[in-house]
Amino acid sequence: MKRYIFLIAILFICCNELPIGEEQFDIRGDFVAQELELPLHNTLTELNSYQNLGSSINLIVGKNADYESRILLEFDFADTSYQGLDEIKLILQTNTNFDNDTIKVSIHLLDDDFDESEANWFKRNNNDWWNNAGGDFSSDSLRMVETKGDSLVITFNYIELEEIINAKGMIIIPVDSGFSYFHSQESGRSPRFLLVKNDVVTSIQLNDDCHILTGPEPFYTESWIGSGIPFYNYAKFVFDSTLIDKKAVYAQLSFAPEHHFIMRDSLQIGVRQLLEPLDDFNTETSGLIALESFSADDTLFEIDIVQHIQHIIEHPDSNFGLFIILYPEEYDIANYKIINGSHTLKVGYIDPPQGRF
Repeated sequence: MKRYIFLIAILFICCNELPIGEEQFDIRGDFVAQELELPLHNTLTELNSYQNLGSSINLIVGKNADYESRILLEFDFADTSYQGLDEIKLILQTNTNFDNDTIKVSIHLLDDDFDESEANWFKRNNNDWWNNAGGDFSSDSLRMVETKGDSLVITFNYIELEEIINAKGMIIIPVDSGFSYFHSQESGRSPRFLLVKNDVVTSIQLNDDCHILTGPEPFYTESWIGSGIPFYNYAKFVFDSTLIDKKAVYAQLSFAPEHHFIMRDSLQIGVRQLLEPLDDFNTETSGLIALESFSADDTLFEIDIVQHIQHIIEHPDSNFGLFIILYPEEYDIANYKIINGSHTLKVGYIDPPQGRF
């Protein structure tokens, strides 16, 4: 019995110290966050009109008052003749994740080849420009078809097949307003050119596929984010010396859209911090320091960029600003114009915890 009393006494003495989060709360620092709002120094838009879209998992054809997108395809036909075919057809699978429109499109033969990893609206590869922006192609249409349903199927005859084999590829051009999204080779559901004979199907190898895009160029003092043609919203806030030697616990960046164009129900907005003073679209940045998902119709976007604020607290000379982007930037055609003056940045901070005495 005496032994049990002794053990209880020892246990009471050893445990008579409160947990560190209780006993030394005041000693280790004030953990009730204080908040301040950093003033906006500057905001503007940087864009890349020469964006290559060959890595996109989508192929987009369509147009409206601001954009036009065309699809480029090039297949590798064997050096042989094709006789006695029952069907000759091109099939593109629709990406039903988008609100696709039903539009008429026209198929033409390309006069010049292209490189999908380098082509854009102005250049067919890194070294060569199109003679005509938007692609060099025959003015005569091979086919006029309508995009609808879960796939686009285009049939050809023997004469057209011979012309396709001898051409540098094909281009699909929108005739009506609206947009249709199809899967690219990168999605795992690539366009297929099929030759059918006696129920035997021969699939022709796809060499290159991409879409090329032209669109608006917002005035640089406005604030836009966009994909397809990437618009980066540059924003820089004035650093407050009050934050020196503090610990940031949150940093709520917010802004409101004025209007937008997007053909899906949700979006992702990312943030990168600049690693040097702003020069242009290609100014060196970090990787993503924040990425948030939103509904396409949200009227306010809020993103926590505490990582950025903590970085400039520790390195005050590194406050070069942020790029706010639609992510991923080559995925679709979308944009948001941000209301002037709607950018805010509220920072919560505490004194850093001190060592235990």
